[in-house]
Amino acid sequence: MNKILFGAISAMALGLSAPAGAADIAARPYTKAPAPAPAPIYTWTGFYAGIQGGGGWGQTDATFVGAPNALGFLGSQTYDTSGGFVGGVVGYNWQSGPIVFGIEGDYHWADINGRSAEINAGLGDTYFTRLRSFGDIKGRIGYSTGPALWFISGGAAVGDINHRYDAAAAPPFISFSQNDTRWGWTVGAGAEYMFAPNWSAKVEYNYIDLGKSTISFDPLDPTNRTEFKDTIHTVKAGVNYHFNWGGSVPNY
Repeated sequence: MNKILFGAISAMALGLSAPAGAADIAARPYTKAPAPAPAPIYTWTGFYAGIQGGGGWGQTDATFVGAPNALGFLGSQTYDTSGGFVGGVVGYNWQSGPIVFGIEGDYHWADINGRSAEINAGLGDTYFTRLRSFGDIKGRIGYSTGPALWFISGGAAVGDINHRYDAAAAPPFISFSQNDTRWGWTVGAGAEYMFAPNWSAKVEYNYIDLGKSTISFDPLDPTNRTEFKDTIHTVKAGVNYHFNWGGSVPNY
């Protein structure tokens, strides 16, 4: 009898302990999957300023008005120029859908120069050209659907340019020099990329035509002069900071 009673009590004890043990096992916590990060919103609208620099190459067409070229005399000739520059830029963009309109101005300190062949054979006389600074005011139109912008540009250009005639071989070593601020025009194209909030990097090509400059060798003889026509190609790279006044700041 006692054995039967003990077995019944043991069975009841096991039945009561089983639910308690199951309750002691904690349920696995449920966590909601994180929401995907919102897609970046880019805007090119707003003011910007930056620094830039690069290299330039071009040609000077020198034409001596008083006489045509003859044997041993090359008063009219074309020669190459090349060099570097560094400067700054400011501008403003408006973005409407994927189209970006803009206006900007820049200016650079430069040393783009070149020298002609001898003008008078055996005497060492030469022409010399140096573009000392230049800039432009131009409009831009571009296309962007995100951080990249492709654009074309065009407008007015200005340059501080020096032309010289150096008679180097014999006394009195005469040098005729003319410093001139020339206005012309420019066209170009480039690409820009937003690599961080409010920051972009760009590369750009421009063709610049600065028109004509003149050195007069005799004020009493208007035909005794040389006219210089200067054209330059430039490739520049730069970094811009976008203030985004008038537009929302890009989210990254």
